[in-house]
Amino acid sequence: MKGLRVIGDYAAEFLVITLLVAASALSVIFLVPVLVGVTGYFSKELDARRFKDIFTTIGKNWKVIVFYTIFQLIIIVVPVLNIYFFNTHPEKTNNFVLAISVIALLFGTIYLATSPTVIVNMNVKFGQLLYNGFMMLFGSLWRSIISVLLLLGIVALTLSYPYVLVLTLYIVPMIISKLMKENFYKLKAKALNLSVEQLKRKEKEDDYLDEKGAVKPADIHFEEAESSADESDGDKAASEDADKADVEEQSEPDGVIAETSEDIVKADVAEQNATMADAAEDVDGQSKADSVISDAAEEPDEVDAEEQNATMADASEDIVKADIDEQSEAGASNTESSGSAQNE
Repeated sequence: MKGLRVIGDYAAEFLVITLLVAASALSVIFLVPVLVGVTGYFSKELDARRFKDIFTTIGKNWKVIVFYTIFQLIIIVVPVLNIYFFNTHPEKTNNFVLAISVIALLFGTIYLATSPTVIVNMNVKFGQLLYNGFMMLFGSLWRSIISVLLLLGIVALTLSYPYVLVLTLYIVPMIISKLMKENFYKLKAKALNLSVEQLKRKEKEDDYLDEKGAVKPADIHFEEAESSADESDGDKAASEDADKADVEEQSEPDGVIAETSEDIVKADVAEQNATMADAAEDVDGQSKADSVISDAAEEPDEVDAEEQNATMADASEDIVKADIDEQSEAGASNTESSGSAQNE
């Protein structure tokens, strides 16, 4: 099922890209912008690219595309018309004009192969586009030669067998975009002192992470998730079996972790109980000490009370004795006075 889905994706791409490039070629003026958009489309993987990427690429780079389109119309379309005219009217052939047209067509073909990749992957102005487009050839000469030959083959088909051209409008842009992207990677990796593999890995990480290292929300991730949900029942069963195997492998470590957690909890409970017992013993010790202190405090109080009672008793006895002595003395004095009075 997955293979059929991939075949269906390529078939849909072939149909849409072929019709779009053919319609733009008939209009002439829209051919260059559409080729740039198609290059941006093919720069992504099959599961990640969407047809809207074509128009998104054109919209993001419309300023440089305007100047690039004018340049290509002059350097390609005019030479092609001259060559076609001379082929159909050999008696009017002008060798000088023909030579200039061939040279201009060669340079135009080179920039048609290299410049779309530069526009898609770099933020450049028109002058920078011409320089970097030419430098793209040196990323790999054999890839550059293949790309240029493919475009020259399309030009030859346009001049001689235009009805066969429809078969090349999808495959040729896709091959050229892949070859030029590899050239771009090689030149950029050399400038950054990295390998091509390291550069691709870093670029893939940058697609998922922002500047702070956090995962970026992107519609493409959700679209990929939705496409993966369309897998066959066999693939789903295989993935479920793999998940079960992973769960079984993880069950033993989970059991060990659970037992370890229980031991830790038991140890914590035992420690808490021991702490509470020690605290209870401390409380009992403190209560005993308080009782001893209170007993010690009560004994001095009782001794003091007994001493005070004895002292008060002695004082009261002394007072009573003093009163009795005073009364006896007073009675004696009174008796004496009364006896003297009677004698008189």
